[in-house]
Amino acid sequence: MQLPADSTPPWAIGSSAYAPLAEDRRADVVVIGAGIAGLTTAALLARAGKEVVVLEGRSVGSGTSGRTTAKVSALQGARYQVLADVHDEDTAARYARAQLDALAWMAEQAGPVEAAQWERRTALTYATTEAGRSKVEQEARAATAAGLDVELGGADLPFEATASVMLADQAQLDPGPYLAALAAEIAASPNGTVHEDTRVTAVRGHRTFRVVTPRATVSAQHVVVATLLPITDRGFFFARAEPKSSYLVALDVAGSVPQTMSLSVDEPSRSMRTARIDGQERLLVGGEGHHTGRGGPTLARYQALVDWAQEHFPVNEVVARWSAHDYVPADHLPWVGAASFTSPHLLVATGFEKWGMTMGTAAALLLADTITGTEGVSTPWGAIFDPKRMALRGLPTAARLNAEVAGHMASDWIKPEAGPASDGTGRRRRSGLVPVGEPEPSGPAVRVVCTHLGGVCGWNDGDRTWDCPLHGSRFEGDGTVLAAPAIRPLRSAEPPSPTPDA
Repeated sequence: MQLPADSTPPWAIGSSAYAPLAEDRRADVVVIGAGIAGLTTAALLARAGKEVVVLEGRSVGSGTSGRTTAKVSALQGARYQVLADVHDEDTAARYARAQLDALAWMAEQAGPVEAAQWERRTALTYATTEAGRSKVEQEARAATAAGLDVELGGADLPFEATASVMLADQAQLDPGPYLAALAAEIAASPNGTVHEDTRVTAVRGHRTFRVVTPRATVSAQHVVVATLLPITDRGFFFARAEPKSSYLVALDVAGSVPQTMSLSVDEPSRSMRTARIDGQERLLVGGEGHHTGRGGPTLARYQALVDWAQEHFPVNEVVARWSAHDYVPADHLPWVGAASFTSPHLLVATGFEKWGMTMGTAAALLLADTITGTEGVSTPWGAIFDPKRMALRGLPTAARLNAEVAGHMASDWIKPEAGPASDGTGRRRRSGLVPVGEPEPSGPAVRVVCTHLGGVCGWNDGDRTWDCPLHGSRFEGDGTVLAAPAIRPLRSAEPPSPTPDA
């Protein structure tokens, strides 16, 4: 079955509506990143009377928030047994409370936005193997201990499940109109401004800040970095998290499809939900997760999702395909709050581990409380997300991640050559001492050296991007930055044109 030519999500983000920052100014707070965490934080602060400036390098919702499955759920696969094991049951319970508070807040905001298609659904975690059965039963116990009203059994699936656990009254939505509504509220507020096409190149200062962009600078008392992974290296979050990519296809299916939002615990994992796209109900199937920049050709991963769907549903057509990108912290808890002891007013929100709709919203609730001085009042669970925590049980994972980074750095520089994809794109070769890549067979080449810490980027044939295997920075074929932590584009491999004599 033929895949769509490009990897564009169907969510209706819309075209750019906000002018780039053009002149220097001051604000109480600068929010970097116009995704779920950044926009929600800015909206809350504007309502509280803070003067807020949102700076977005591309356009509202163009990052992971606009490429998600957009499940809004406190039941998140096998998450609670992991949190209880790595931390304790109290931490798992606080995490669950944060997700439920976020879901309740989103329900109030999304209801009036008709285009957001806010729909209540039952969340389902299931298994199809005997090993998976034990994991699901353990998750039911851990989720119950965390305070969630889950129920074993009742799977709505077209195949046999060995076990399943459900949580009713969760939700799904189209994130595009929802994010657009938040941005519009901020821009309409007397305290808020949104600027697109404004990439931040530096954040200077420790107690007060100057946020630098190519055209102008904003001075502020607080800075919120909500860029998937922080673009500043304060806190060294890139060394404590694993970048993950996963894939989705939207399918036209004959007949009925499951109305639950489901996720398997067995590998390879499979995620499902419905969505109305162009007025028609479609089935969304996701999975095939792997470390960003590693794992070979990605078009095959899209095809694997389609093949799996065809085994269980009468698929007529692949309507859309796209990928998502997120970070998994070494200790499996997000980081929300001050980036470091030396920069208490530089705040971050990162490490949502593929559950950004609820966790990004919870992060925003906590950040707004922190900045307005009401921390702990409406977010009593916030302490578990402190970025400065010492998570000793996450140290072995962090050590493994950094050892793998060092190995890839060395091997890819020693032997950067790689053949093109099946369509002739993405050949990688050496030019002198520098690895270069050719996004098109006859197009201009770029130096595929990541501008974050020098990793050699690999070609992603499914999305036509250069992805760094070290810390997950991503670039368009021409080198334009797509995802942090990199903030500078890949350099052209072509010699500069000679300057004519004056």
